[in-house]
Amino acid sequence: MSDPYLYEDVPVLKNELGIKNEKTLDRIEAEQSRANMMLLYEQGFQDFSPDGLREIHRTLFADIYEWAGQYRIINIEKREKLLAGRSVWYSNDDRIEEDLNEAFGRLENVRWDGISREEFVHQLISLFPPIWQVHPFREGNTRTVVMMMTFFVEHHGYFMDQELMAASAGYVRDSFVMASLDQFSEFEHLERILLDAVCDEPIDYSEESLEGSAEISEKYRKYQKEPYLPEPHYRREE
Repeated sequence: MSDPYLYEDVPVLKNELGIKNEKTLDRIEAEQSRANMMLLYEQGFQDFSPDGLREIHRTLFADIYEWAGQYRIINIEKREKLLAGRSVWYSNDDRIEEDLNEAFGRLENVRWDGISREEFVHQLISLFPPIWQVHPFREGNTRTVVMMMTFFVEHHGYFMDQELMAASAGYVRDSFVMASLDQFSEFEHLERILLDAVCDEPIDYSEESLEGSAEISEKYRKYQKEPYLPEPHYRREE
């Protein structure tokens, strides 16, 4: 089946701006979605449900894609270096709604009050990857799930270091990949960054604070170091 989301003459996602250069689209999409993230963050958000996920996606990408906030209508796969070129098993398009309902149901069944920050993070790393693994949208899934996770963290009285998550976007996505391998899942990579990103106190993003703290600088650097990469995984054939 051909991909209805792509232009017929170039393998670039159809977009409201008529851009047919992939690098240009990626740059403008990143800039616009980040600006929309800040607007949404200022407005506040508390709908931790499939409808809420759709609303976040719509807000982030409506300026770019006509289908923003709509579940994809095709099956997708994405080659991952960490999986030796294979893809995570995303939900089939006809299972998206059912799989999201199941994933959010597990999120609702946890008692979040009265637990330590470490236990809070421990719950996050097992409950948000199933939402991410559904990959309900044609594009923009990781940014949408991370945005919802940020709202969820702050709804429960903690603070998310959004600059750390943004600066470590590649690591964050890889950690979701590693946490979405079913019986072979590895959650320690996502736990590692969330233990740094989920804080008890608000984060000071002033230049003086970031430049004056060696601890903060090292925290930002360590997720961009080339040596820290999990070994590629090879999925066992059924």
